[in-house]
Amino acid sequence: MLKRLSLLALLAGASACLPATERDFQMAQTINEMSDAVNEIRQVSYELQDRVDSLVFVIAKRDTVIRQLANLAGVTVPP
Repeated sequence: MLKRLSLLALLAGASACLPATERDFQMAQTINEMSDAVNEIRQVSYELQDRVDSLVFVIAKRDTVIRQLANLAGVTVPP
């Protein structure tokens, strides 16, 4: 029984030392491509958030100008 276990452990250790197969290389390439795609999506997301923040600022500024003009004209503007 001990000989079988030691032989099994020896075979498992030897199989771990085998060179990588083509499938392993393809898997690594796929993981790298997925990582690049996720990073690109993250970058686009940051750019879109920056544009949204900029538009919010522009709209707030426009609303302030409209309220100031309405105040000067004596017109009430609903909130």
